[in-house]
Amino acid sequence: MGNSIQPLLGNAQWYGLKNASPETLLEIEQLFHETHMAAPYAMLNHLNQKYRALGNPLLMRLVWQTFMFLHDPFFDIEENLSYFDQSADYLPKILSICRNKDWPGLRAAVEQSIERLSFILSRFYETRITMPSPEQELGFTWSSYEKSQQLCYSLAMELLISINRGQYPVGSLLPSQKELAAQKGVSLSTVRRALELLGSVGAIKSAKYIGTQVLPLDKTSENSDFTKPVLKRRLLSMAESLQVLALSCRDVSQLTLAALDPGAHKQLCRKLNDSKKWRRGETLSYYVLYLIGELAPYQTIRTVYSELLRQFFWGYALRGMKGSQETLNAVYDPYFDALIEALETMDFSRFSATLEELAIDDLSRTVETLSRLGIPGVEHILIPEKSIS
Repeated sequence: MGNSIQPLLGNAQWYGLKNASPETLLEIEQLFHETHMAAPYAMLNHLNQKYRALGNPLLMRLVWQTFMFLHDPFFDIEENLSYFDQSADYLPKILSICRNKDWPGLRAAVEQSIERLSFILSRFYETRITMPSPEQELGFTWSSYEKSQQLCYSLAMELLISINRGQYPVGSLLPSQKELAAQKGVSLSTVRRALELLGSVGAIKSAKYIGTQVLPLDKTSENSDFTKPVLKRRLLSMAESLQVLALSCRDVSQLTLAALDPGAHKQLCRKLNDSKKWRRGETLSYYVLYLIGELAPYQTIRTVYSELLRQFFWGYALRGMKGSQETLNAVYDPYFDALIEALETMDFSRFSATLEELAIDDLSRTVETLSRLGIPGVEHILIPEKSIS
């Protein structure tokens, strides 16, 4: 997990500090001078300040979970407190860099801090934990939903992917609830809830004595009820998820591609080429990020990306506002071509930069759409700048 922090959160931390207000920087400075800095709530307060400018509660839930899973047990030992951010003049240096707007210097300082803590953690567990290793690794867990994970979300997404790929064509009827329950090995109540979710985003419509019909893509938005508080909350969570992915996908992509063996690389090229043949450009971000997340070398990244991508489900409700399929394909075909070419030539840096640009563009369009819909909270989500290189 220590090796996952930099690719997942390093860029987000840099952006949060880069865009921190003068008031936030002053709060960080005051917290640094407080004598009870070592208290866990003070550490969490410090983390809040680092990421505050991003305006992303979902990201903060992830940050808190990583802290409690990895860092809190380490800092519970008094002698380790010297490695927190207040050590070695780290915070005064960061504050000076931010106030002088030395952004390259800030990036270097953030990366050094994360790498240093990762190294110290690894050394601590190697030298101080003498008990035998457990037979099974304790994996990192986190849910992008505030409540516990629910099977119906996974089933709804699985059915939505099948609809997008033409397994259930527009106008056709889905199998009955009993048939779906038997096919997927779930309860009837799970199927009912999954179908309710699909109906809430305008993918299907149920009629008595007829069944559940797949709706055309251009009808999704008009069949979605954007006045429902639950849909508003989910759409905001989707935008927050997009921001985390946009901030992390470049580093995660480079790490993942560099770790692939020749067979996995060839398979990834084939899958991306096959994806373009579906002629569903609006699914590109989801599919590429899904593939990268699945292939990531660390379990923590695989878990986090899997959870973040669950939020893409709610974006289906916006599909009817995006124009014709031809219009969408014209927007996404250049991304397809650039990603495929970069992958086939093993130009991983270009691939990762293109993926980041795609994710930022999707985030920007999503935030703009949600703003027009009057979704509260979306105005706080910071849209990253596109990298120069």
